[in-house]
Parts: sequence; C-alpha cells; structure tokens
Amino acid sequence: MTAVLKSELLAERLRLRKKIQSGGAPQGIVTSLAIQKGEHYVLSRYEDDVWILPDDWFSANVVVSQRKLDFARIQSPALRSEAKLVMFRQMWGVTDASSSLRGSTLGLHFNNLCYWIEWLTGLRTVTHADVTPLLAQRYVDHVRSLKSRIGEKKSLAPATQQQRLAAVEMCWKNLRDTPLGFDHPWPDSSATALAGLKTHRKPSTPIIPEEILAALFQYAESQLERAGELLDHRDALNRLALKSMNRTDQAKEKGQFLAMRGWSDGLQAYHKALLTLRDSCFLLILTTTGIRAHELANIKRDNWFSEVREGERFYFLGSRSDKTYAGETQWICPEIAITAVQVLGRLAEPLQEELDQALEQATAIGNYREAGRLNGISSHVSLCKINQRSAIINVLSGNALILRLQMLTDYLSLDWKLAPHQFRRTFANHVVHHKLGDLRYLRDHFKHWSLDMAALYAFNEAQDLELFDEIYRAFDEKRQSIIGHWLEPDTVISGGMAPYVREMRSRNETVRTYKNRKEMIHAISELIYLRSTGIAWCTNDIGVDCAGGQCEECEHGCIDDTHKPFWRGLYLQQIELRQIDDCGVAGSETVERTIRRCEQVLRDLGVNIEELKERIADVEAV
Repeated sequence: MTAVLKSELLAERLRLRKKIQSGGAPQGIVTSLAIQKGEHYVLSRYEDDVWILPDDWFSANVVVSQRKLDFARIQSPALRSEAKLVMFRQMWGVTDASSSLRGSTLGLHFNNLCYWIEWLTGLRTVTHADVTPLLAQRYVDHVRSLKSRIGEKKSLAPATQQQRLAAVEMCWKNLRDTPLGFDHPWPDSSATALAGLKTHRKPSTPIIPEEILAALFQYAESQLERAGELLDHRDALNRLALKSMNRTDQAKEKGQFLAMRGWSDGLQAYHKALLTLRDSCFLLILTTTGIRAHELANIKRDNWFSEVREGERFYFLGSRSDKTYAGETQWICPEIAITAVQVLGRLAEPLQEELDQALEQATAIGNYREAGRLNGISSHVSLCKINQRSAIINVLSGNALILRLQMLTDYLSLDWKLAPHQFRRTFANHVVHHKLGDLRYLRDHFKHWSLDMAALYAFNEAQDLELFDEIYRAFDEKRQSIIGHWLEPDTVISGGMAPYVREMRSRNETVRTYKNRKEMIHAISELIYLRSTGIAWCTNDIGVDCAGGQCEECEHGCIDDTHKPFWRGLYLQQIELRQIDDCGVAGSETVERTIRRCEQVLRDLGVNIEELKERIADVEAV
C-alpha cells in the first residue's frame, strides 16, 4: 500500500494532465483515498487496467463491485489506451470542468463507452482517428437494431439508445484536441434527437395507485406496531447462553427459547419477520418524506430533530443527498417516519457492533481502503450483510431495496411493479391533493403540509429544495388539469363563478391570443389561486369575503362534475332529515333551504331532479 501527501498527489496529477496533453505515455495517480494528517492512500494509477474509484464518489447503497472501471474489458490495446484518456478527462473535467463525472454516472458512461469500442473492434477499427460521420451513422443503425432482451422484439428504450450514442459524443469531445480527434459524429443532429427523445417530456415515473399504496402502508404500519415485541425477542436471543456446539442444535435451542417467550412460529419465521419489519420501515419513510433511495440508504441513527412552532410540533429527518451534490439535507416529515428510523437504528445495533470491530481491525493492519469504507457506512440504519454466510457489512443496495419492496407487494397479492423512485412523485402528488383538500388516505400523516410551502421551507432552509420544486410542478399540473376541465365545452359546472367560466369558453378571440389551447390553459391557471372546500373549488386568494360554505352563490366558487357525488349525498341526507318531526321550525327551514341549494346545483350538473325524487320515493316505499 502506498501513501502520499496531498501536495504530492496534486503535483503528480498536474504532471499527468500535462503528459496527456503532450501526447506522451501517461503514468501517475488517478484515484486516491484520504486517510489522515493530509495523507492519501493510492487506489489506482493511470497505467493500471482496473481503476478503483473512491467510496465517497458513490451513494452508500452502490455495491463495491460497481465502484471501479475495468479497462481489461477492451481487447484492443490501442482503443483501451484511448478509453483511458477519455475517462480520465471526463473524471477530472480536463475538457470541461463543469462536466466532470462521479459515482454511478461515471460507471454508466464507461459501460456505454465499452459498448461503442466493442462495436468498433468488431469492424477492425483500430483508433478513433479513423471514425467518420458515415461510420457513426452505422453505429446509430446498430443501436436502433438492438433488442431490450435476447429473444424479444422490443427495441432498446429511447433513453438507453441516447446513452449509447452519447458515448460517441463523449469521445469526440475529449479527443478533438489530440491527434486522435475526429469530426463530429452527426454534425446536424445529436444523440438525444437520434434516439427520438424530446427535450421536454412529461414525467414517465408512474404514481402509485391509492389502493396499492393504502394496502402497503396499512401492512407496513401494522408491522411497525409490533416492532417492540420483535426487537425485545432479538435482544433476549442475543443474551442467551447457548449450550449446544453445532448450528442445528443451536437453532433448536433458539426456537424453544422463542416459544417460551410467546413466539411459536419458529426461528426461521422470526428472522423473516425482522426482515419484513425493516422493509416496512423503509416503505413508511419513502411514503411520508419523498426522499430518494440513496438518501434513504444514507440515513444515520439519531439524525433527526423536532421543534414546536405556534403550538404544532414539526419533525425533520436528515440525510446526505448525492444526486445534485446538495450534501447534508433535511426533510419535513410526520412522526411515524421518525419512529421508523428509530426502529431501523435498533435493528442495526448488532451489525453496528460487528462493524466497529471490523473497523478497528482494518485500522490496526493499515487496510485504509476497508477502514475508509467501514467508516463511511458507520451508524447507517440500513446496515446489512450481502448474504447470510458473508461477513461483509454494507448498506442495503439499490437493487436489493427494489427486490425487497417488490416482495412486500407480491406478498400482499398486489398487481403493481413497485420501485423506490415511484415514491417521490407519489409523495408530491399526495402533498398537492392534501393542499387541495382532496386527500382521503394518509391525511393525518400529511397535515403539516396544510401550511404554505414557502413558510414550511422558511422553517428550515436545509430542507430538500428540489423536492419543493417537484411539489410545485405537481401542483401546477393538477391546477392546469382542473381549469382545463372547466374550459371544456361539455363540462357541466355550477357555482357563483360558473357564468364567468362559460363566458370565457365562448370568447373565440381568447384562443387566438395564444398558440394553442394548452398554452391558454397554462397562462390562465397561472393567474388563478385554487384550493378545495370539499364541496367546490375556491379561487379566493385574499381570505376575506368568504361565503361561509355557500360556494354555489359565491363569485369565487366553481363546482364541477367531480363534486356531483358530494352534492347528491348531501341531498339524500337532507331528504332523510325532512322525515324527522322534532327538528323545530328553524331546523326544518334549514333543511328545506339546503334541499333547494342541492337541487339547484344538481340541475346545473345535469342531474334530473324529478327522476331522482322518484327513485328516492321507490326506495322509501320498499
């Protein structure tokens, strides 16, 4: 193992850059790991065929095997040398300081570079200097001909095609000022255009259906409620002095001990229950915070706090965000998310003890890379072992999280392909529905979002600002959808605002003012404040002159066909109240007045009142 001072490292990297630019045979340190007292442990040199990448370039949930660039994959020595040049420049921003890559993104670019070079090798092309636009176009045709899986007829997804073609552009950018440079592969186009991708696309991530999320959340919550019992069993098992020497007899002892404590399902079922508890905690946190999978993996025990504002307690969960290099970030969350983090912390205690011992051993023998890795994941609540027989401790990988969440979904017989990234968009959708008064399930867990979002962010500016932006986008989409529905010529509406909406529909010149109807809806929705009163949409943005629930008469209230079930239910309820004899004069007058209100709104919404009355009469006769 080689250790160098930071000053030596920087000087050698500078020499390496100059050597690359001059066209000589490069040699020098490519990657290193900071250890102590300004020293760095050398991970890789330029001349190595495998470049080990620093652990702190990756999210904690990326497996160790993916933290390297293996140039031995490239058969041609010349093209292998050129690939190193491209990746070094891309890693350290030699060509463009703003485009330096790190972590899994770097690995993705390298994989796509290997696909490109493998294709060149098959054509017996020995250097990038021989690449022409015609040759590059042949690669475009090749990528378009590839299938997503062997034996399938489906082509690669456009995003995957774009990544394959972007590797060619990456080579052009990083080699153009060297003797290996070549003309732009497609002078009048780009990888994005050739892959058929639009520059502005609607989010492709699906929102988890409410019935699916409700079933998952209810099950996860039920598991959280039994956490104390399961963990008490675990702690008692760890204190148990085993009499047997072999594993089989030890397992029997543990099973009998659990049975004495009231767990009669056996040791294997108990271990499975602990895993299910862990996965349930992950699901609860993802659902109620909107954090990403790698941010979930970066959560450490006790990295949360709460404070009381105006009589209301607010909870904040902390973690590290790597996607936008935001670093330490916080998320406002309900108490159940904090409870889940606390349970995860207690679940990870035995593994944390093992990690501390392994860290001490690695430090003692000078294994700085392993010590650095273990120190980087210490105190994380998602600690796990790669498999039951492995002694290697890591945090749960992204792929493993996907698998575990899908296992929960399958166990509940839910027809949905669940993935961690779906929770963020689903979370934003739930916040919007809550702010519009239209969130039924999980309403209590989102009550803190009733406040203005600017005020919520002002509480703590260390929060995930990008998540707030995503919520704003979701709110704009929902608002445009609602207002666009109002402006449809066949949408039935009622309320004091209805005449103004109908007048806007009839203005032909309004449409001509904008490029198209979509642009018109976007422009109009930007000017309209919108919230739900439960019985109507309210556009009153000043908080005064409220009609006090008389939305059908208020100039700010618009009632569309989505409110029809409520008004129908209210009407049927009032018909029942009419049959009560002891309501008094005032009560009877209120009932009659409410019946007239309901009938007017329902008529506006296209309901045949006389036919409805006949059906009610038939039911009462029965």
